[in-house]
This record gives sequence, structure tokens and C-alpha cells, in this order.
Amino acid sequence: MLHSKLAYRFAFAALAVTALPATSAAAQTVAEFYKGNTVAILMGTGPGGSFDLYGRTIAAHLGKHIPGNPNIIVEHMPGAGGAIAGSHIYGPAPQDGTKILLAHAIPITEKMLGGKTIRFKTREFHWLGAYDAIAQIMTVWHTAGVKTIDDLKTKEFVVGSFSNTHLTYQWAMLAKTVLGTKFKVITGYRSGNDTNLAMERGEIQGWAASWENINGTRPQWIRDKTVNMLVQYTLERIPQLPDVPTLLELTPPGKKDVVEFITSGTPIARSMAVGPGVPKDRVDALRKAFNALMRDKEFLAEAEKRQLAINPRSAAQVQAMVDKIITASPELVARVKTAVGMTD
Repeated sequence: MLHSKLAYRFAFAALAVTALPATSAAAQTVAEFYKGNTVAILMGTGPGGSFDLYGRTIAAHLGKHIPGNPNIIVEHMPGAGGAIAGSHIYGPAPQDGTKILLAHAIPITEKMLGGKTIRFKTREFHWLGAYDAIAQIMTVWHTAGVKTIDDLKTKEFVVGSFSNTHLTYQWAMLAKTVLGTKFKVITGYRSGNDTNLAMERGEIQGWAASWENINGTRPQWIRDKTVNMLVQYTLERIPQLPDVPTLLELTPPGKKDVVEFITSGTPIARSMAVGPGVPKDRVDALRKAFNALMRDKEFLAEAEKRQLAINPRSAAQVQAMVDKIITASPELVARVKTAVGMTD
């Protein structure tokens, strides 16, 4: 009997000691947690493109605004239009604030693919904010002989894209549906840098490149008129290309809602988020850090030097846009999927 009581006491003591680290960890302040820690910014593309440029610029300055000043690194998990990276942040990634998603237009991806391959719910992410809207433009190599909208409708050439779940593919297919373009769309490129190299090698003659990708990594193409930029996939014309029409402007009335749905993802396609299980105090700290970063003069100066536009939106604004996309009607989504060449 005495032996049993002693065993019970030792077991109880062992449990109490085991519980101490968990209790201590739970009592950590945000600064204590992040001090000496490493935070990874995860993006759904490979190195060398516009997301990589933004990610590395953000990583160089974000840590000083987070309590405890953690080290910030950049990681890549390309595939499925950012959905693979989104699924990782939502599920298996640590839900402790050490993994931050540099998001694509994943609410659009979630709505289009449904439960088949999507393993996240964008409404449940903790959004930190958006640092810019993505501006993609149908960009055609000068030797293709395509210089006008009419040329797009009459000349045959090859357009590259990442995958059929990525905006690079969907924008190109949408132009075919709306404008009746003659180009062929192929998939398989992993990043903007890979696609640019393919265009230089003559494998493809064009693709729906982002303005930051071309202006930030190949400014000589614009200067030397090596490429022609013909259609903007934006809600409004960007200031840098005032004479290039948007697809929305060119779309006939009966198809405008389809184009508007895809375009509605562009203002939040350059956002940051953490997983749904991250503690509230760390989410709040990261949102404050994001807001401070958007006002950081050193960060803004480096972004300007790298030709990266910064037009921030708050976490609340991003959440409202996500909600609007996710609540779109099934009938509209079905028509959008047909328009961009996605079949069930």
C-alpha cells in the first residue's frame, strides 16, 4: 500500500514537472517568443519573379517591427497558383506565428477548385494586410509581330503560363474567350523568371507577366521596346501604362461579370497571412508590424529602388474582399470556370 502511494506521488510529481514547460511557454509574451526565433515568409512561386522580389524586400525590414526582432527568411513552395503554399500555412505549418504566407489570389483559387484539391479556407486565415495589388499584362516578345489588340485576334503564337490553376493561365484563356485571340496557351513554367527565360529563348512568344516582374527584373525590355504590353488584367489602368486598356474595358456587357470576378482578386493577390491557429496576441503583433512596415521609410526607399509599388490595404479591407469572393454564386463561378478553360 505504501509502495502504491509512493508510486502515485512520484507519478504526480513527474506530470507536474512535465507540465511546467507548456505552462511557461503559454505565459510567454510576444517579444519573449520571437526573441532569437526565426520567421519564414513562404511564397507559392520559385525564386526570381516579382513575388520573390517583394518577399526579400519585406524580409529585410519586417523583423525590426515585430516584438523580439526575430530573424526573417524567405522560403518557396511553388505550385497550383499558390494553393500548395496556402494549404501548408493553413494546416501542417506551425500555428505559432513563425510562418507567414505571401499570398496569391487564393480566394479565387479556393472558389474555382472547391474541395477537390484545396485544403484551406481563406476566410479563416488571419490576414495581416496587402502590400500592393497585382498588375498583370499580356506581354508579347517583339519578334512575334503582335503590336495591337487586333493582332492578338489574328496572329497565332504561343503564350506560356505556370499551371491551369494560376492567373497566368486563366488571364490568357479569359482573353481568348472574351476577345477571340488566336494564341495557344501552354503550362509548366515554375516562376516568372523561368517564363521570361523561355520567352528570350523563343520557346514562347508571350505571357501574362506582372508589371513588377518585367519592370523589376527586365527594365531594359521596356526601355528598348523588346516587348509589347497590350492588355492589362486590372480593375483600372495602372499609372505606368496609361495607354494600355484593361480587359474589363474591352469586354462585352454579357461577359463583364465573369471578368470582374477574376479581376476582383487582384487587389489582394499580394497579401500576407498566418494560419488560423496562431494565437491572437501574435496575430495582433504581426498586424501592427505589417502596418508599421508599410510606413517604414527605409523599406519604402528600397521598394522604390527595386521598382516595387507599395499600395497597402488593411487586414480588415483584405478580409472584406475575401468574403465577397467566397460568397460569389455557384452559377457565376461555373461560367468563370468555363471561360478560363477549367473543366470538372
